[in-house]
Amino acid sequence: MFTTIKKLTLLSCVLLSPLATAGTLEHIIEKGELHLCAHPAQMPFSSRAEKPKGFQIDVAKAIAEKLDVSLKTSWIMPRRQAKKVGCDLYSGVARLGDGDSKYMLISDPYLRLEFKLVTLKNKAPIHNLDDLKTMVVGVSSGSIASHALSSKNVEIAVRFADEASRLQALADGLIDAAIVSNVSSGWFQRQHGQQLTEVDAEKVLNVGLNYDYALGLRKADQKTREAFNQVLVDLKKEGTLPTLLNEYGVSPL
Repeated sequence: MFTTIKKLTLLSCVLLSPLATAGTLEHIIEKGELHLCAHPAQMPFSSRAEKPKGFQIDVAKAIAEKLDVSLKTSWIMPRRQAKKVGCDLYSGVARLGDGDSKYMLISDPYLRLEFKLVTLKNKAPIHNLDDLKTMVVGVSSGSIASHALSSKNVEIAVRFADEASRLQALADGLIDAAIVSNVSSGWFQRQHGQQLTEVDAEKVLNVGLNYDYALGLRKADQKTREAFNQVLVDLKKEGTLPTLLNEYGVSPL
């Protein structure tokens, strides 16, 4: 599919200015490069220093291969830096509602982010908020989950800012439970060989936390979004997407 697209679009792209086509499929193919923006230290999502590099990087590489272009990665922390580096893609954004965004076009989802309330395997099971009353729960500061816990007088710890540090704090006995995504929980258990007890945080807290995960396409058009959607379909059908996500302990939609 994309070999044909490449031949057809290269001819038309030379008649268009780079600014007019920046971020579109035609522009990506013309320059022979897919430009990704990713966080430099947020495993298992992405990491500049570690190997593997995180599933966002692996997904972007698989997409670039399908498009027959190289992958360039700009490591940014606040997303507003994306404008400075001019990247085409985020390979992990929340898809909410109909998926539209004023800042980018969002693809069909390829993963479901589900938030889990996790404890060590030897702890008593958690069924409801009352079971948390004697515990300290690691959670993201200012999040929906933190407000839900605080409103029920559950002690929370917000000094562990990211999911990886929350899980390590749990393993070290500094907290009794943590709220993290299924991706981080799966990766931690694979890396450390340590089984955790997981329960659905939405059900325990009675709030909405879970969401679909998709590609964010900067300065793209509808044709580009449709092409990236098709790439995701192809990667899933041929087994590439399930295989690479399985390395991180999760499965695609």
